[in-house]
Parts: sequence; structure tokens; C-alpha cells
Amino acid sequence: MTTHARNDRAFTVFNVIGFQIVWLLCVTGAIRDSWLPGLIAAIVFASIVLHLSPDRRRDMQTAAIALPIGFLMDSLLAYSPVLNFANPFPSMHLAPAWIMALWVGFAFTLNHSLKAVYRNPLYLFLFGFFGGPLAYFIAAQRFQAMVFESGLGAGLLLVGVVWGLGLSLIRLTDDSLTERAAGDGT
Repeated sequence: MTTHARNDRAFTVFNVIGFQIVWLLCVTGAIRDSWLPGLIAAIVFASIVLHLSPDRRRDMQTAAIALPIGFLMDSLLAYSPVLNFANPFPSMHLAPAWIMALWVGFAFTLNHSLKAVYRNPLYLFLFGFFGGPLAYFIAAQRFQAMVFESGLGAGLLLVGVVWGLGLSLIRLTDDSLTERAAGDGT
């Protein structure tokens, strides 16, 4: 195994574990009415990923796309009668700060530990459709970081549709901007 391959593997392992730490701090912070620990963890994680990344420009582009789309996705869920987030700062009708901290961390996994999923449109949709509800289910059932007000089945289905379509939109926008930049010679 070459040094480069070992470094890639170590970076991928860091990316997976680092995001899991961000996730845990965001969710446990939400149930303690504190979004700050998760935000700090997400910023530290993103900074380390950017420092180690072989393609910082692409990572920043992906994050710049994922954050507003993620905000819209989770604001739609927050506004719906289906889901209530714990610690809904700044508003119960918008994606809370702790969810946006999660989005910061998640955005910096897409080109790294989730690269194989992110590059395949079908896998990405299915990952969102099944993975989004799984993460929300764990956050709700294990940590009480959210409540499904309209029943678990309806809530998980809505989360799956929003996440499947939302992740697909993030990827399509990311690829479109990358192709446009390549066509412009930048």
C-alpha cells in the first residue's frame, strides 16, 4: 500500500468519525438547549477537512450549495405539521441552529467519505430517502431531539422524500456549477 493510499484511507476514517462526533454534539446539544457545542464542532471539523482536502475549491462549492438547500429542506420540515425540532432557535418555523451546524458537517462529507454515494444519482437519492429518515428516527427516538407530531410513518416518509429530492438537487447544482466552471476555463 502506498503512502498516498494510506493517507486517503486515514482521511476517510477521520471524515466518518469526525462527522459522527459533530452529529452527536449537535443532537445532544439540542436536547440540552445549547446549539453552540455542535456549531463549534462543525466549524472545527470543516476547517480540518478543508486543511487536508485535495480539492478545497470543490468542498467550498459543495458546502455553499448544500447549506442553503439544507436550510430550505429542514425549514420545510420545521414548518410542516409533521415534525417539531428540540431547541428551535431562532424560530420554530425555520431549521434550527443545531440542524444547520449538522449541515455544515454533512456538507464536508459529500466529497470524501460519502463520495461514492454522492457521485451516483440513484445511490444518492436512495441514501437520502432511507438515510435521512434513519438519522431523524434515531435523533427522535434515542435522543428526543425532535418529535413526529403527525405519526412516525408519515413523518419518516416526508423526511425521506425531502432528503431524497434535496440531496439530488444539491448534486445536480454542484455538478452544473463544476461543468460551467470547466467550460469557462476557470
